Amino acid sequence: MKKPLVPVKDASSHGKKGFEKEELEKLLEKYFGYSEFRGKQLEAIRAVLSGRDCFCLMPTGGGKSMCYQIPALAKPGIVLVISPLIALMENQVSALKAKGIRAEFLSSTQTAGIKDKIHEDINSGKPSVKLLYVTPELVATSGFAGKLTKLHSRGLISLVAIDEAHCVSTWGHDFRPSYRKLSSLRKQLPGVPMLALTATAVPKVQNDVIKSLCLHNPVLLKSSFNRPNIFYEVRYKDLLEDTYSDIANLLKFSGDVCSIVYCLERSTCDDLTSFLSKQGISSAAYHAGLNSKMRTTVLEDWLSCKIQVVVATVAFGMGIDRKDVRIVCHYNMPKSMESFYQESGRAGRDQMPSKSVLYYGKDDRRKMEYIIRNSGNKKTNSQIESQGLVEKVLNDLNQIVEYCEGSGCRRKKILESFGEHVSTSLCQKTCDACKHPNIVSTRLEELQRIPNNSNKGPQPVFITSSFAATSGRDTEFWNREDDSSFSGEEISDSDDAREVTSDANMPKISSKAGFDEKLKVLQRAEEAYFRDTGKNKQSGGLAENKVISEMLRDSCTKRLSTALDEAKKRLGNLPFDLEQSASILEMECFKKYEKVGKTFYNSQIAATVRWLFSSTYQQIHDRLQAKFGKAAVHQEKVSISADTVPILCGDTTEMLPEVTGNETKQQTVRAESSVQTEKIVLPPIPSFSQFVNQKGKEKTESSSKLHNHRSASTEKRVLELGKEPKETDHKKIKL
Repeated sequence: MKKPLVPVKDASSHGKKGFEKEELEKLLEKYFGYSEFRGKQLEAIRAVLSGRDCFCLMPTGGGKSMCYQIPALAKPGIVLVISPLIALMENQVSALKAKGIRAEFLSSTQTAGIKDKIHEDINSGKPSVKLLYVTPELVATSGFAGKLTKLHSRGLISLVAIDEAHCVSTWGHDFRPSYRKLSSLRKQLPGVPMLALTATAVPKVQNDVIKSLCLHNPVLLKSSFNRPNIFYEVRYKDLLEDTYSDIANLLKFSGDVCSIVYCLERSTCDDLTSFLSKQGISSAAYHAGLNSKMRTTVLEDWLSCKIQVVVATVAFGMGIDRKDVRIVCHYNMPKSMESFYQESGRAGRDQMPSKSVLYYGKDDRRKMEYIIRNSGNKKTNSQIESQGLVEKVLNDLNQIVEYCEGSGCRRKKILESFGEHVSTSLCQKTCDACKHPNIVSTRLEELQRIPNNSNKGPQPVFITSSFAATSGRDTEFWNREDDSSFSGEEISDSDDAREVTSDANMPKISSKAGFDEKLKVLQRAEEAYFRDTGKNKQSGGLAENKVISEMLRDSCTKRLSTALDEAKKRLGNLPFDLEQSASILEMECFKKYEKVGKTFYNSQIAATVRWLFSSTYQQIHDRLQAKFGKAAVHQEKVSISADTVPILCGDTTEMLPEVTGNETKQQTVRAESSVQTEKIVLPPIPSFSQFVNQKGKEKTESSSKLHNHRSASTEKRVLELGKEPKETDHKKIKL
């Protein structure tokens, strides 16, 4: 009989007085290099070490991670850290290992070998790991829940720390359903203290988090939201000639400082990065459309100061330990004050002077209001709940609008949105409204005189579940849940949640089964798949939020057309018609990734745009001519001297010199485009059952009929080869 493992003794009673301040400060200095704790850190550490639950509200950069890392060093056992981002876990685990602290993380991105080593360690009699980072999706699986129960029975779990706890609340700005399931940990791990940590939670969210996590008589610790070292400023897009140029000038005049520029759309990240690079600013894009290797490279280059600016979607930077960020820009208006505070708070975590610049546009506001209001029109099981959520999101949006369009102190508005009442004197001219009140008032008056209806007409809008849970439209905005079903390593560990059910749904086939039996099992599995998912493989088989919509295709075609126009201005008269060439380039991207989905489609569009911005005249000419021939390149076949400038596109008339000795002649060339692009209709892809049945029918056909069919086909091809090729419709060039 196997000898049972000896459980680790509980060290919650560290003497009669518990852990002394001096002991904890020694650990702090030994591993982290700080001589004393900041803010509410020591109180939170003492609370959980004494076995009490704790709710800790600290501003971004307040050192929340220290509240569970020090307890992990002070007590035996494992501290379970639940985190929403895999990038965050990787960064913190790497930093802890560099300090000599045993920390690991479990996620679907790791190889089976690494996972096995981690499980082998925690299943041993005396685990070496002190902090184990996991995602809420993994905790929700029955397989991992069973492992937690075994660890608890052996007394190996000393603390459960829930980072970004505001994700638990449906009233929070980043609600995640997987966080809601963490309430089961209280019953599953009785007697283990729980620590909930967040930097952004209004009073209503705070109460919801405490109730949802079933915290027992928790110690409530709240620090001030004030970040005195950050200067807050709002700039108005409607009053700027070029927002891209303004951002570039801001970064240039600030010197070679570490910066983050946040955008809502991946395409904007790519376009702005390209623009900044041309201005001589070291920058890189970071979003879910990039593969994991590329994102890791960008992050490492930014952390090692090889890159000055990261242009990213809003998930970037959470938990990233870069303290010297000096500028945080928002190219788009954030969806709530909580989001803005969290993102802008990534500046100046070393307490040095830093700046937050928000670029506000009335068009951004109109788009968001339209998105939010229409998200509530979709029929759901609970119309009241849906309407309540829409009203909540609208209220959040109105707060950030008031922050931008109001003339009062920016800092005061931020603090009051979190229930913290302060006087204007607290700011001490650390926002543009207090430092330059007359200039801000003048700009607001100019903003009000701008008509509400833009002359540019309505622009295509793509919405996401981050705005309203009831939304079912296509999205090009990205939050932590977006694209998790496509590649789990991007944000969340959604793959872990599927591991348990994947084996149960897979039909069991005996190794001795015959071919017919295996075929029937596979056919039944396919039928079950279509029945459960309700999706037709012949129509593409993509989830609704992955399908490349016509609206998205139109928008991307316009992007390509704009990029082609810019290339034409940069290089001169190029050999293409803008609209037709943009359509052809878009079709190339669509055909390549139609069956994969819009994630890779958008990335391919962005890559094509970047290529157009950086390519030479000859490269663009050769690509269009090689891939599409005369459908994209409208060029007359003329016999002219080598010194003659080539005649290019469209309905334009050009006067070109033809040099013969010392004599110059004038010639007029007119080229017209008559080639129309045709919509390519691909044949439907047969299902497995249809494929097998079709093969059976083909075998039963008579050989004589097959012979006649082949003969007819051969005769037809011979006739076609004998036909003369049609001449093009181009007009003759008059010299």
